[in-house]
Amino acid sequence: MLLLAADNPLTHVVDKPLIKLGENFWLVSDVTVMLALGGALMIFAMIRAASRIRTGTTRSIADYRTEGVWANLVESVCVYLRNDVFRPILKENTDRFTPVLWTFFWFILILNLLGLVPLRDITGLLGIQHGHGIGGTATQSIWVTAALAVIAFLIINLTAIFKDPVGYIKHLTAGTPPAIWIVMIPVEIMGTFVKPFALAMRLFANMTGGHVVVAVMLMFVKMLIDGLAGTGYVLSALPIATIIGIYFLEILVALIQAFVFTFLTCLFLGQLIVHEHHEHDHHDSSEVTI
Repeated sequence: MLLLAADNPLTHVVDKPLIKLGENFWLVSDVTVMLALGGALMIFAMIRAASRIRTGTTRSIADYRTEGVWANLVESVCVYLRNDVFRPILKENTDRFTPVLWTFFWFILILNLLGLVPLRDITGLLGIQHGHGIGGTATQSIWVTAALAVIAFLIINLTAIFKDPVGYIKHLTAGTPPAIWIVMIPVEIMGTFVKPFALAMRLFANMTGGHVVVAVMLMFVKMLIDGLAGTGYVLSALPIATIIGIYFLEILVALIQAFVFTFLTCLFLGQLIVHEHHEHDHHDSSEVTI
């Protein structure tokens, strides 16, 4: 693997230009290619699954049976997210925002998993991009995670402003007495911008950290082989075993980070557009409970 020859663990983490316009402007980079590839894979995979989930018109049992492992997996995940994650938070607004939240989840998950495929090493061995290869994880670029966070920020705040401008302004007061609005409003405005920053940094840091650890372990393999010759091949089994364990952990992290980004976007949106019912409604429902 090309990583074995790397002297810097960041070599396979930092984005690289493929097409440049001038010295400091990149028209196409590794991340650009991975974004396009991830988007194409998501569209293909979702359309394929949807075609096997779609309800027919003959009203036979076959019309309601999902066919194939992939279609069943997609349907199960989507139904779980809609009914058990989104609906308790968004209430009656669930169906309106479910499509965009589903898109966040699947797009981020596919980009995360695609980054675990050693495309950069494969394409580098094939001589593409002068031996450096094309690949990497798009979500380990702060520009990508920031763009996703900005989209989430716009959806959350513009939806809340257009739905209930007065309620949005009231939200900035955090329900406090007017005497301390001069403190609470700036704090709430700051929090509005901190939330997308946290979304971007969390995804970026988690997806970068695992890849750096893998690169460091591969450097240990190179150091053991170069420094101890025959004995090094035996001792290198330890970091290689560690790499295998980290890769399994990275698969879990890829899933968790896609879920966390989607869940927090849903939660921040729900905080602004969903208002609790009057207290007497809750009292009435509790009174009939024995």
